[in-house]
Order: sequence, then structure tokens, then C-alpha cells
Amino acid sequence: MGVLGKLREVGSYMRRGWHSTDPDSYSFYKRGREHERKQEERRREDADRSAEQGRELGREEARRGREYEERYAAERAAEEAQTESPRDDMGKPE
Repeated sequence: MGVLGKLREVGSYMRRGWHSTDPDSYSFYKRGREHERKQEERRREDADRSAEQGRELGREEARRGREYEERYAAERAAEEAQTESPRDDMGKPE
């Protein structure tokens, strides 16, 4: 093992941050707690995001429903007006 091997070994030791890998060590416990905290934070953010998307979908659905009702109410009114007009024309004596 030359100088490069030693440097590689020291570098990997530094990247691990001098943490012990023993499951009974405090650093192992601390990393586990940090991991759990971050997972819970991500779950909470995902839940917030999905709830917001659900609210947006609900609003969009309600808006579409109103547009649907307005459009078809107008179409039905126009259709009724068209069906009434020919009857009036046919029923009138000339």
C-alpha cells in the first residue's frame, strides 16, 4: 500500500465523518434518529402536498360541474325555444 492507498483510506475515513459503525454507539443511534426524523418530515410534506392537490382537484371538479350545468342549461333553454318556435308557426292560421 503506497501513498495513494493511504490517502484513499484517510479520505474514506473522513467521508464517514469519524462515526463509529458499532450498532451500540451513540453516533449510530444519532444517525438512525436523524434518518427517522427526515423520513417523517418527508411523509408530512408529501401528505401536505397531496392534501393541497386534493383540494385543488376538488375545486377544479366543482368548477367543471358548474360550467357543465350552465352550459347544458343554456343548451336546453335554446333547444326548448327552437321546439316552441315551429309549433307556434304551424299553429297560426294565415
